[in-house]
Amino acid sequence: MLSIKQNNSHAFWAFLLTLVWPFAGLLYALAKWRESWAKNAFWLVCIYMGIVQIFCPEGQIMGMGIDGSAYVVFLQDMYSYQTSLGEIFAKYLVDEYYMDLYQQLVSWLVSRFTDNGHTLFAVFAVVFGFFYSRNIWYILDKMYDSKLSKFFILVTLFFLVCPIYQINGVRMWTALQVFVYAMMPYLVEHDKSKLWWLLLTPFIHFSYLYVMLFAFAFFILPYRMKTKSNVFLLLSLAFFIVTLFINTIQLDSVNSILEEYSPESFEDRIDMYVNDEAKDYRDSMASLTNWYVTGSANILFWGYNILLILMLPCLKKHFKENNGMMHLCVFTFLLSGFANLTALIPSGGRFQLLAQMFKVPLILLVVTQIPRRNYFYLLVKVSMLVLLVPLVFEFRKMLDFYGINLFFGDFITMFFWETNVPIIDYIKQLV
Repeated sequence: MLSIKQNNSHAFWAFLLTLVWPFAGLLYALAKWRESWAKNAFWLVCIYMGIVQIFCPEGQIMGMGIDGSAYVVFLQDMYSYQTSLGEIFAKYLVDEYYMDLYQQLVSWLVSRFTDNGHTLFAVFAVVFGFFYSRNIWYILDKMYDSKLSKFFILVTLFFLVCPIYQINGVRMWTALQVFVYAMMPYLVEHDKSKLWWLLLTPFIHFSYLYVMLFAFAFFILPYRMKTKSNVFLLLSLAFFIVTLFINTIQLDSVNSILEEYSPESFEDRIDMYVNDEAKDYRDSMASLTNWYVTGSANILFWGYNILLILMLPCLKKHFKENNGMMHLCVFTFLLSGFANLTALIPSGGRFQLLAQMFKVPLILLVVTQIPRRNYFYLLVKVSMLVLLVPLVFEFRKMLDFYGINLFFGDFITMFFWETNVPIIDYIKQLV
């Protein structure tokens, strides 16, 4: 009884600290991550970060540039014209711009009482932050404290695979968090209780119809094949490796196949993403990208993939009877191969982040449960030095979306202290 009271007391002070100074609350929640209240304190910080996120940086025109400002313009139009719920459903599956129902419904709900963009992002962050915090803590709870600090860089990179500032592209990345929330317990513990969440992902982003179908195809495979069959494990590994080196594809053929086997209402939306014009635009934008952006992404991509491949002998030796680990491994190989194929079409590279949400936990769960003298344990420790480079860059990306109120603001000052100048701009001026 005493321990319960102490825990409730710690939870109260943690939430109070988070309300008064969210940045300090974040640090405290991470320091006390084993406490039952920690993930909810972290969730509260996510909500604050959603509220103060910069959706239209100073000097930009609202609706141009980052996706977040377009969401706010959409909200303001809904508020001005008092768009009805019936109009939204009437356009769903008819207008390609209304096919991601989640964002439309949230915008409609907020537009009933305000056109304030920060309020919209607060609601986005409530939903995103819930799934994000649960996905992170699901893996953290399964790791040993004594080894967690030794792989701090890899753990931090897991936090940054799809962090809270990704609500700038709320549809794709909320769908990602919901998918992981549904699938991870099923893979690790064969817990089917959350699988129904998969059915909601296509309503958050239409492209998750294909990811959901991929998951359903995985479900119908015999469970023993996915956990005990060495042949199938090697086949899934071979599929993954082959897709790493496929670098050409005919977009017209992909477009035709997708339109033939997709619902008729998806055709216009598919054509928006899968065509030569979209590819040319992506290529032109990529040519303008700084070298360190591409370099950081390549380090993560090849670093995770190489570790994944070299992990297999270790996994078979130490986790041969652990169905959950083998299950997760097979799914990760197959999903990574799927992501490699989709990366060949415009915008398809975004599924690489979905694959990383399974790659990084798999590596963490293996490396924190094997002997210190194991080759893979030593290999991951050495790789930390290389992964430090993209870790720094991932933090740098966050600075594009927040002003100084990220570090010094609170849930009171946020109502009258707004900044549209990203922290990175101040840093550039100093440099």
